[in-house]
Amino acid sequence: MNEKLRKWLHRFFGVLTIVLALLLAWQWLQSQPATNPFKKNTNRILTQKQGKYSKKERKTIRDAVAAEDQKGLNLNKQGYIAIPKLSILLPIYDNAYSKVALDKGANTAQKNWPVPVMGQGNYTLAAHNWDNGYTGFSALQEKLKQNAPYEDENGALGKSAWLNGTVIYLANKNGIYRYKVTGQTAVDQNDSSVLNPDERLDNKAKLTIVTCLFPDTTKRIITHAKYLDHHSWQDAKSDELSHFDLKKQKTNVLP
Repeated sequence: MNEKLRKWLHRFFGVLTIVLALLLAWQWLQSQPATNPFKKNTNRILTQKQGKYSKKERKTIRDAVAAEDQKGLNLNKQGYIAIPKLSILLPIYDNAYSKVALDKGANTAQKNWPVPVMGQGNYTLAAHNWDNGYTGFSALQEKLKQNAPYEDENGALGKSAWLNGTVIYLANKNGIYRYKVTGQTAVDQNDSSVLNPDERLDNKAKLTIVTCLFPDTTKRIITHAKYLDHHSWQDAKSDELSHFDLKKQKTNVLP
């Protein structure tokens, strides 16, 4: 082998090694949860406002949260959901069985039952998992593009505790409701038992969030959260109000 060919092969395999290393690093990064500090999220939201909100500012935030903004599509506004840890901020409507409604945000999911009430019973919500770690409820999946830990390679359903203790906020015209995540489970797409309006957690009201699993979209990730408390708009802490300050915050309905 002449010297020129040897140098060319050396460079070629050097570049190939770098390319393969970058591809492996990219695949690893894509599989990480949205909260991984190495994962760049260009849609970060829910930074807290410094200082306090005045009575007038509180009313402005409340009115924006409750505003009926999709009446033209026959969608009734229920309020908003915020999960600061995951940069989730979505409006809530009342029809999870409508593609039009799901394209606008989260929706209550109790079919054939009355629309659930925040802070009461089993408040069920559903929104898209866009398989990107930040749009809709995508960030609720522990690792992108991996069925585990919700489903193993043999199809057995599992659970996850990675979000346990995470606080979830719901808001409507009556104030802000706090819930705490107690775990995640997985169910088949046709299993509606998790939507039972009478279901409770430790004899308390609960929140049930439904979103698709990827890549096995025939399964659903169910996030369970226990009701903690409720504060009126006048009594809520300023940092909690800031999650719903729609003049400063961005929703993650779309990328």
